[in-house]
Amino acid sequence: MAGINQRTEALLRRLVRREAAGGIRKLLARTRPEDLAAAMEMLTWAEQRRLIGLIDDMDYAATVLANVSDEFARQFFENAEEGLVVELLERMEPDDATDIVENLPDHLRDRVLNQLESEDADVRDLLEWPSDSAGGIMSPLAFKMRQTATCGEAIASLQRQHEELEAVHYVYCVDGEERLVGVTSLRSLLTHAPDTPLVALMTREVIQVGPRTDQEEVARFVARYDLLAVPVVDRNGRILGIITVDDVLDVIEDEAAEDMMLMAGMSEGPSQGAFQQSLRRAGWLMATLVGGILMAEIIGIYEATLATVAVLAGFIPVIMGMGGNVGIQSATVAVRGLATGHVQLGGGFRFVFQEAQVGILLGLLFATLLGTYGGVRFGIEIGAAVAMSVCLSIAAASAIGGAIPVLLSRMGADPAIATGPFVTTSVDILAVLIYFNVARAMLGL
Repeated sequence: MAGINQRTEALLRRLVRREAAGGIRKLLARTRPEDLAAAMEMLTWAEQRRLIGLIDDMDYAATVLANVSDEFARQFFENAEEGLVVELLERMEPDDATDIVENLPDHLRDRVLNQLESEDADVRDLLEWPSDSAGGIMSPLAFKMRQTATCGEAIASLQRQHEELEAVHYVYCVDGEERLVGVTSLRSLLTHAPDTPLVALMTREVIQVGPRTDQEEVARFVARYDLLAVPVVDRNGRILGIITVDDVLDVIEDEAAEDMMLMAGMSEGPSQGAFQQSLRRAGWLMATLVGGILMAEIIGIYEATLATVAVLAGFIPVIMGMGGNVGIQSATVAVRGLATGHVQLGGGFRFVFQEAQVGILLGLLFATLLGTYGGVRFGIEIGAAVAMSVCLSIAAASAIGGAIPVLLSRMGADPAIATGPFVTTSVDILAVLIYFNVARAMLGL
């Protein structure tokens, strides 16, 4: 099968819109289901549903639906016949099926779960864990062997189970009570003599997580230790499942998208309706409006100062812009650092201090540039007041932008909400206060 390129996507859209069933089936025959799922994002809801209806291979359809957007999957399964829903879910990997079942309406979810075959009890088990936890994203199918087994026995067991297992990267060694005691790679399994006991090959210090470990923390483990899979164990050390690297990539993508939405002042992704989108965006925009009104009131307090030295008004956008941009930069660095683990809560003060130092250096640089311009254009006193204001504003904005995400993380909130309208508005207000008070003090107003 070939991947889908831009020309193929355009052809797919034309065929679907013309309802050319024959042409569509020929295209599907040489297209991977993952590529088709990506191409479907360019189609309308009606076209997507029509396309799914033309897929004869149920395994192919299940793979496509496991890779489409959550919004389309939810709408499709809500409107499909229950028998079809159950058949498609039974053909998916348990973790993919769990993601879909979790988004179904309560009444439909209960009926579907009751119809799933007994071997799909894994879906019910996975639903017990939060969706953003290790238990919520794991696959319950792990390749386990007794530590007393040999390499030959492990290979024979793998040959018998390979169709049931989603992915096999490691052999997890367990004791007589099914507790995880070690791990070894498939490479070690294949490069040693068949009679070599696993206990002689395994690494006893296994990197593992609990079922309630946050998915971002799991992603950090995988990135830090270059793992292909992470075992999830219960409090007694028994394996509940594994999280493979493809699941981690999905987590990284989802978390990045979520952070981008939060940084823009939005709590969720775009919905189908314009009204719902407006409601989701209105909250932060309202906060920005309130901040703007507060800014206008503050500027009004210094009306007499502006009346005396009208040229000060011309520098307000520059002071606000510089402070706001530096604040956003520091907040973005903090959010990224907290997400990747490069900024630890225990070292939060050191990070904020470092950002303050960066702000001071940037402040001195731009104070020199803007102060020189102001001094040449409007006089030395104006230039000095503007320079001091810019320096203090940038230094304060850098410290605040770095500190707020750290504080929010300490409080258990997502630090990404610190960026966007929140930091920009607060830093703008602070910059204006610094500017006018410095100008009044240095100009004797």
